Amino acid sequence: MQWVQLVVVQIGLLIYLSKLDCFGVTTSTCTPLCFKADCSKAACSCNPDTGEIFCESCVSRNRLPNAQYNYSQKLRFGWLLDGLAFNHSRVHIRVENFANECHAEFLHIFDGDGIYSKRLGSLRTSFAQNAALQKKEFVAESGQAFIYLHCETACSISGLNISYRFDSCLDECNDNGICDVTTGTCECKDYKGPSCKEPLCRRTCSSTFGKCQNVGEEEVCVCKKNYQGPYCNITSGESVWKVVNEKMPYGVASHAVALVNENVWLIGGYTFSNVERLIVLKYNFEKNNWSIPTTIAAPKNRYGHTVVEFENNLYMFGGLVSSVNITNELWKLDFVTMTWSAVLTQNFYGSQQPLQVTGHTAHVVGNVMLVFFGLNPFLGFTNVVQQYNFANGTWSMVQTSGAVPSATFGHTSVLDNNEKVIYLYGGYRAISSSAGEIIDEMYHYDIARRRWKLLRSSGLPSVLHSAVLMSGVIVILSSYSKDNSNPKCKTFVIDSALKYDTECGTWSKMKMPTYLSATLSRYGHRALLYKESMYLFGGFTGTLMTDVLQFTPGSCSYNRAKDECLNSEQGVKCFWYKSRCMTSEEALQQIKVEKRGGSSTIEKVCSYTGIGPPFSCSMITDCAKCTSTDVHPCCWCGDRCSDDCPLGSEISKPEHCPMTVNCSEIYNCLVCSTTNHCIWRLNEHQVYACAEVKSFETTLQKKFMKDDFTVELSNTGDTDDCKICSTIHSCQECAKNGCLWCATTEQCIDQNSHVTAFLYGQCLQWTINADECSVLTCSSILTCDSCLHGGTSCGWCDDGSHTGLGSCMRGSSNGPVSWIESSGRYETDPSLCPSDRWYTTDCPACQCNGHGYCMNSSTEVDDVEEKSEPYKSLQCLFCGDKTTGEHCERCIDGYYGNALNGGNCSACECNGQATHCDPFSGQCFCTTKGVSGYNCDKCEQKYIGDPRNQTCFYELTVDFVFTFNLNGEDDSHITRINFVTRPPKENTDVSFKLTCTGLLNSQGKVNLTVTSAAFGINKVRRFLIGSVCHEVERRFSAEEFSFGTDANTTFFVFLYDFKTPIIIQISFAQTPSVDWMKFFVTFALCFFILLVVAFALWKIKQRFDVYRRRQRMFVEMAQMASRPFGLVQLQLPVSSSPRKCPKPIAIEPCHDYRAAVVTFAVRLPTGGGPVVPNGQSGLAVASALCLLTPSQLAQLQTPPQAVQRKRKFKSPSCLFSS
Repeated sequence: MQWVQLVVVQIGLLIYLSKLDCFGVTTSTCTPLCFKADCSKAACSCNPDTGEIFCESCVSRNRLPNAQYNYSQKLRFGWLLDGLAFNHSRVHIRVENFANECHAEFLHIFDGDGIYSKRLGSLRTSFAQNAALQKKEFVAESGQAFIYLHCETACSISGLNISYRFDSCLDECNDNGICDVTTGTCECKDYKGPSCKEPLCRRTCSSTFGKCQNVGEEEVCVCKKNYQGPYCNITSGESVWKVVNEKMPYGVASHAVALVNENVWLIGGYTFSNVERLIVLKYNFEKNNWSIPTTIAAPKNRYGHTVVEFENNLYMFGGLVSSVNITNELWKLDFVTMTWSAVLTQNFYGSQQPLQVTGHTAHVVGNVMLVFFGLNPFLGFTNVVQQYNFANGTWSMVQTSGAVPSATFGHTSVLDNNEKVIYLYGGYRAISSSAGEIIDEMYHYDIARRRWKLLRSSGLPSVLHSAVLMSGVIVILSSYSKDNSNPKCKTFVIDSALKYDTECGTWSKMKMPTYLSATLSRYGHRALLYKESMYLFGGFTGTLMTDVLQFTPGSCSYNRAKDECLNSEQGVKCFWYKSRCMTSEEALQQIKVEKRGGSSTIEKVCSYTGIGPPFSCSMITDCAKCTSTDVHPCCWCGDRCSDDCPLGSEISKPEHCPMTVNCSEIYNCLVCSTTNHCIWRLNEHQVYACAEVKSFETTLQKKFMKDDFTVELSNTGDTDDCKICSTIHSCQECAKNGCLWCATTEQCIDQNSHVTAFLYGQCLQWTINADECSVLTCSSILTCDSCLHGGTSCGWCDDGSHTGLGSCMRGSSNGPVSWIESSGRYETDPSLCPSDRWYTTDCPACQCNGHGYCMNSSTEVDDVEEKSEPYKSLQCLFCGDKTTGEHCERCIDGYYGNALNGGNCSACECNGQATHCDPFSGQCFCTTKGVSGYNCDKCEQKYIGDPRNQTCFYELTVDFVFTFNLNGEDDSHITRINFVTRPPKENTDVSFKLTCTGLLNSQGKVNLTVTSAAFGINKVRRFLIGSVCHEVERRFSAEEFSFGTDANTTFFVFLYDFKTPIIIQISFAQTPSVDWMKFFVTFALCFFILLVVAFALWKIKQRFDVYRRRQRMFVEMAQMASRPFGLVQLQLPVSSSPRKCPKPIAIEPCHDYRAAVVTFAVRLPTGGGPVVPNGQSGLAVASALCLLTPSQLAQLQTPPQAVQRKRKFKSPSCLFSS
């Protein structure tokens, strides 16, 4: 039978689950293939026109015909390969190539009719660089196969290429045998294996280098001396990979292994099937066989845990139980009784249990077990080192120093017992609340000093890899290393083996085998060292591996040249000594024999640099890491890392680094909330993030329990939006809190742990959008179309009434499913829905939601075969129950409710204030401005009235102009507005003005009603009835109407039948007429009063000025009166001749008594007469500044009291003696 090929090339953008109804037929005669469309002239004609090449949005799931076609869009598609319809017993699916740009998404293949069937594989990106190893073939023994592809991003890469055929043999026996199509087995000739792929020993074993011998049940090639490998064609000096066993009882990943003597104990691990009891396997190196030991009281199966051996007991810690719950359980397996028991441990400091972690690593050092890092359901990714003491059964947190490692999941660590250090490499860490990244960081942990150091990076990020330490070299089988050749599409390559030299601190790549039949492209595997060889167990390559691989390092003597020696790719560290390549042990032994002492003569041990990016201090952004690196001496310069800081500003030791926390580098809500100055909230991009606040206090009370976790936050600052994702159990709440909801596992997780949570394709459907939650749960979907477009997990059960009624339930092509506890899986349950009413690829015709029947223009159809062609032209006519629409899917105007699938429509309850309401919620769209409320039963602020009985009015103030701009979205349903006012002034006319500005013929109409007690029996008068509101003016005379508070005259304005947008201006004004006589009399009187007031003010000012002058004179006179004075009697002699030495009448000495102001009495000239003329003064006082002589100064001193008494009777005019 010929292979049929399905090619999908991923370019562009499309989401397949669109809700389009297309008419036409699916035909395989079109080139290319058209989905539910007419094919004409070798092209697809879509109805409606979707702009697509193949009309592919018309369908959600398809039964594939024989065809090959390309896609230029992003995919979310399910294919059902149904061989049972043609009496085929098996389906063979060959994946030729799968290059998916979404490293978080999978191509799922199931053996059966849907996702509830047995899973054969979940392919993620290209697993191998070797094209031959990329090809994978799956066999669906049920005769049906279901393929599902879901990807949320798109870019131009090669996409996928899948071929399928029925009733064939695996790989068609590789043309090395005859296929028995009845049994599907190959009859091999000169080959062996299920697909005749492996040649028999006699065809490959060289007689020169080996010989075929029977070893157990198999014939193998036994190599001669100096040769090795499966075909004895590899010299003994080379490193070699080989498959030593392919018969592991379970295919597992993320399991745990422990070496006990010559046995490997494999515990737990992820499997496609639901295994309830813990997986326990034992592999014996000497016998090369597997066994399943019988253990007692085994716990539930788990993966992502660790197992260590201590004193002939196995200890198992942490992991994921039932693929959902991360545990902190510690279990012990006693080898004597083969009994499992839960270890009762003491708490951290008596208050906390050990942290629940998965994706961690563990080592036994002395009598303690050290647990490194991992993913915690509450704290997210952690970098905590936990310690369990076997002696006293206590847990504790290790307080470390030095560098602060990244909090990671899926890293690897190896213990160097000689140096008492642990090397930790790679893993997955968070870079925001919604994203993470794979890293390539290497750390060194000093067990005794409890100190971390940062080492050189490899440049090849890796997660879920494995590593062993072999003679100073760490061999790492890297998995999931990022390939930067196509950064947009983020392709990945997981084919690389690395070697880290612990002495030189350098990285190098190892030579990869081309002869190995198995692929090394895997992750989730485990490795350990036994007799100088590394053994690899299981892992995931899209399928779960059941093989055991062995890597034996080569010999240094194989390298002849110096450069080859120092850069050996054989998985061993070599030295160049005396023109020979040898191991360190050999070199040191040679030196000892030559008695040279020491190792200084070993030439250029670390002369090479290897791979990896160049190291630069400036790339480090953390003070602790900056000051704790062995690659290059760095120092912290305040806010950056450098190798040369200004003098006095550098920090060279991690102990001196500031103890600060950067809130923006915290990506977990619980950690953020428990940090004093941080708060968890939505940022400007509507993404949850940790932000810094100036003052924030929080109190955390937490309990780590087995099945529950309680957090109580008490904030005195901003409101914290922290909600732990793992404690949420509904899709809506999960998405609203920035988490990711997986509908397959019904689990809520942090967005940044999406990749780590579903490493093996456990989650087929997930969302971060709360609006998508309704379509992820089958029972919540109400229509067949939504049920089939919602994903791959649901099907539609029609009730047989031909009205479209039915229910959406879990199921696949063969029927609905129910959970069977005994088998631990979903199985088809025909009792839930008859097979003739079960739909998974097409819906029943019309789908009238129970409110109508399928009809054509003239005839009602009740008993027509539902899937026949006549139904293509039928429609739902005469929808009842107040419904309308093509499928009677919504309520008519004036009614609300969910009409889908037999739902009811109820009348809108709007108190007469609305004509229709929201068709789903029933909230009324009030047509009167100012009326609000769910049922239009309230008036808004500034409006008065009671809409339950009448309406709402806007109360206008007289003599003000009001403008209403009704152009908002909330005003789209408004068609009327009401106003009310009461003129307060008596005997004053009222002017009314109304202007409406809007679209032509949409200004509306206006009614004006006036009520007054003065109107007598008929208290109401109406004006402007039905007038068009363009520009309306009217004046109401005070002689005709009585205004004022006593008259209680009220104006009501009703504006109606307008359309928005519109601008309304309205005003009521009371402006009286002008009395000119009164005006002029009043003006004259006011002017006279103004003059009188001005004159009075002027007189007052004059009085005040006189008062101020008098007061100033009094002050001056008082000042003059307060000066010192004395009496002087003058004697005017008759002689008119002047005296030669006049005596002063007053002397005023200066402060230093060196000078004085001397005052004399001077007789004025008389003009020749005996006396001065009448009316003039004959005397004057003259003063001069004179120097004082000592004699004069002595006379100025105060005389004794006795002298003073004598002088009382002397002439006071004699001041100086002559």
